[in-house]
Amino acid sequence: MKIKSFLLGKAVLALIFLASFSVQALEKGRIITAGDFLPDFSFPMTLTKADIEYLGLPQKFFGLVKTDSLLVKDIKADLIIMEYLNKYCFSCQLQAPVMNQVFATVEKDPQLKAKIKFMGVGAGNNQTEVDSFRAEKKVPFPIVPDPKFLAYEAIGDPGATPFTLFIRRTESGLLVAQIKIGLIKEPEVILKEIKEALTADWNALLKRPKDLSLQQAKAQKLLLRYNENELLKKAHESMLNPKWKVLRVTKVNLPDGEGIYVGEIQDGRQNFYLFAKLSSRAPTCDICHATHFLFTFNDQGMIINFLPLQVTKLNNLPWDEKEIERMKKRLVGRSILQPVDFDPQVDAISSATMTAALIVDSINKAKSLYEGLKSKGYIK
Repeated sequence: MKIKSFLLGKAVLALIFLASFSVQALEKGRIITAGDFLPDFSFPMTLTKADIEYLGLPQKFFGLVKTDSLLVKDIKADLIIMEYLNKYCFSCQLQAPVMNQVFATVEKDPQLKAKIKFMGVGAGNNQTEVDSFRAEKKVPFPIVPDPKFLAYEAIGDPGATPFTLFIRRTESGLLVAQIKIGLIKEPEVILKEIKEALTADWNALLKRPKDLSLQQAKAQKLLLRYNENELLKKAHESMLNPKWKVLRVTKVNLPDGEGIYVGEIQDGRQNFYLFAKLSSRAPTCDICHATHFLFTFNDQGMIINFLPLQVTKLNNLPWDEKEIERMKKRLVGRSILQPVDFDPQVDAISSATMTAALIVDSINKAKSLYEGLKSKGYIK
């Protein structure tokens, strides 16, 4: 019986892509800050043998890794420097050589080297993308993929990369001693934070008032210029089609609190419903704009339209009509009931890969809308 349970556990771990979050998880939507414990999450084990040895992860005989998942709490270090980045983020590209210099300085100091480990997290990036970033920027430390933004959302979806955490190991868990958001241009700034994090009184950190400035900055980024009447009109617009008549559109709240626009449609003698969801996502990079768009679907969960309200590309320029049409063609016909992983080779819009990834990710997380509409009686 024990053998069967062990094998079942291994099978479950093998299926995990990006995994579990413990009871230490932050309140939903709150950005992690100094004095918070790091949520207990894991990544699929995709590291090389050299990376596994560098992080000091548990191993069995002959250097084989002990589990199928990388648990952050298993990293052997007094201080973990965890940098959230994105391959397409310009600031992340600029910070890479700075972080490389810091890594080299630490590795040359026997005392620091024994206490500190570095790790990158590719927010919204798959394995190919993080491998490419690491090769291009000659990053000497491990970077793990976070293609579904799960590890990024676990720390509150900060609305910017690079986002650097200085994490102290304590008797009670992994405690965030400091955070830095946006581009750090000088290695000395990071080295100073490292030394302070290593010597900080963690009991004092726990008592420190939470820094809400990041929360406020994110809220400012997410502001949308449309009022509720204008959004209702946009939802109506997203449902228009020469084949039918839109009788009325209303906004309803689903059981989980999500708001959605419900349209009553007449097609000859047949009446049916269409649904439009406003999706607003904070940017992935520190100098980018937020993304706002409507996607419309029918009672089968099939997407029938994509209507951008604010979608931007390099230099925060709005998408042109060709770019909008390309994304629309990629989305229309997809089902919100069958998520499809973002493929940068197919789904990316030129110079707007991060925005495109956020759009696809939002739709991939829309399945709960369908269940909510069923519970309200709009879908049979």
